[in-house]
Amino acid sequence: MKHPNLARRGHLFWWRRKITLSGVIIPIDLPLRTANFYQARVIAECLGGALEGLRVAYGQRGSMIDATTLKRIFQDAMRWQLDRILQSQIGSTEPVAAHRLTNRIYAEFWRHRASNGPDAAWPHDEQQRLIRSGWSEADVGLLLEEADRHSGSLVSLRQLQAYAEKFGFELSPTNRSRVQQVVFSARAAACEAANDELGREPGDLSKWAMEAVSTTEPLGFEMAPSSPPPHPRPTPATPDARPPAPRTPTPPLSTSAEFPGKLLVEAMDECIAKFVGEEAWSRDTVEQVRTAIRLFDFACGENVVIEQITKDHVKNFDELCDALPNRWGRTAEEQAGGLAASLARAKGMDPSMLGMSLATKKKHLTWISSVLTFAASDRGGNHEPVELAAVEKAIREIRKGIGKKGGKSNRKRARDLRASWTKEEIAQLFSAPIWHGCASLDRRLEPGKEVYHDAWYWLPLMMALYGGRSSELVALPLADTFEKATIPYFEIDYTDLRSLKNVQSVRKLPVHPELIRLGFIDYIAEVRARGRELLFPEMRSARSKSFASTFYKSVFKKWRDWAFPNGTEWRHQVRGAMKDKDVHSFRGTASSIMKGKVPDSVRFDILGHEGGNETTRTYDEEATLEDKLDALQWLTPLTSHIQPRVLQLRSKDRQNFGGTRGRRPR
Repeated sequence: MKHPNLARRGHLFWWRRKITLSGVIIPIDLPLRTANFYQARVIAECLGGALEGLRVAYGQRGSMIDATTLKRIFQDAMRWQLDRILQSQIGSTEPVAAHRLTNRIYAEFWRHRASNGPDAAWPHDEQQRLIRSGWSEADVGLLLEEADRHSGSLVSLRQLQAYAEKFGFELSPTNRSRVQQVVFSARAAACEAANDELGREPGDLSKWAMEAVSTTEPLGFEMAPSSPPPHPRPTPATPDARPPAPRTPTPPLSTSAEFPGKLLVEAMDECIAKFVGEEAWSRDTVEQVRTAIRLFDFACGENVVIEQITKDHVKNFDELCDALPNRWGRTAEEQAGGLAASLARAKGMDPSMLGMSLATKKKHLTWISSVLTFAASDRGGNHEPVELAAVEKAIREIRKGIGKKGGKSNRKRARDLRASWTKEEIAQLFSAPIWHGCASLDRRLEPGKEVYHDAWYWLPLMMALYGGRSSELVALPLADTFEKATIPYFEIDYTDLRSLKNVQSVRKLPVHPELIRLGFIDYIAEVRARGRELLFPEMRSARSKSFASTFYKSVFKKWRDWAFPNGTEWRHQVRGAMKDKDVHSFRGTASSIMKGKVPDSVRFDILGHEGGNETTRTYDEEATLEDKLDALQWLTPLTSHIQPRVLQLRSKDRQNFGGTRGRRPR
């Protein structure tokens, strides 16, 4: 299943783990005697905690790599890579310009791998970004050729084991992935450092070489792999140009070198490492924590030391939240210029479009408090504000104010916050050329004769026929698709690529008869025959935060705008944002159609909702596939007018997000 230490044998779960004690690798394999994933996961977490306790008792370090160790690995890997570049380029007779180009290409290569993984594709929009930033098409072509030549981890097991032994951490799958990402970043940094020091004349390299090898500290990894990876180059960090806090400037703070203590951002990294290691925080939570600390650190004047945080900084944070656009950080200028650019944009905006929502501000305060609490603990190093009581009081006062502003008079029922699609609106949506004949693969909303069976075709149908969350359906793995079962079905479960909203979201869904009528079983077989991992591989975007975001931006928004150019009747403005019916609105439609016609317990199991009472939440078994199939028949009329077409998949070179437009197919 989708847990690093759980494996199924038959219908039961086992807990599997390898640990290293005194240099000896010890495999552990324990039966958990349960077929329930969530019971198994709880037991696994308890066993993991007990194991960490034993490691500490025997004088071993914890299994998670701390920030200090990652930093040392980064420095070591960068030195090693820079040394390889020196050996290659100093003795070369090629012109300096050629070395610069090589370093630039590999710097971008390693930067991309560090951000997106060892096998990340280069989507078309990423190629265009490079061209807009000054790359020539020829240079982009060279970069893509290198990307095609190199795949897999690109970090040898020998190097990983050397770091694990030298720095004393367990080479678990999670740690292996983190070290690999750090090594990629280090290689990128080495390439950029090389170009920073590379002079116009070959003689300038001598100074560069002397500085690069000036340290005498032994390398953690000294044996080069038999097939050395390409020269790396890093993308220079471009720190946000962020001025002091907006409305109540904070006196300059001394740096950590002048004042003993810990930077807030360092405590944040350690706190994230702890909770991610314990699987308590998801990827989305980590992003929220980083955003909250980024805002608070900016309000403090940047690079604030925890011991110097005062109640005035909390007040500055409150004022910063009120001064920013309520949809800040969305423009290209803001993404390049940081919070300073967001504040500059706010100056000319209507007051109604300024200020974060009350719920968002409260959420930020929660994460700020979590990081400060961690930093003050033994595990965080006992770092706390000198005016701790005053800071805590200031946070409570803001929370108290939020409670008054967001009182009961402003509350709405959940059903009023999001509208459902009407049957007439769904009919308008499904009249699009996507299902009846479009102009081409890239012109899906223009009339024509082509029908392609891909994410554009299937996912909107699935949203309507299941009322499913897009985050669940867009990222379905083929491994969780069982089209040859007596009743073909999907298994919605946690995966490494996306999380779920809650444990109730884990469920089985029969393949809807409407999908089967339109050729979905054949589609699954074709995608499986191509060796793909995902049911909709073109929805896997390296630059997107989530599969749901990719689907919304690349498919749903364009589709909705085609059907309702001026928006639906429900479209309205909420502060600085326009709200309209969206993907989630299909859930309300599906729920309303089934309500009163099928048992609530079956409806809840289809939608992934928690039951309405203790009995349904705790004691009721999940509805059978037969019961779910009967219930889903009520949604058939939503798509029954669509006629089946001869199955036509994307060509192989277009089955990645963005495809290879403008490039020769591989």
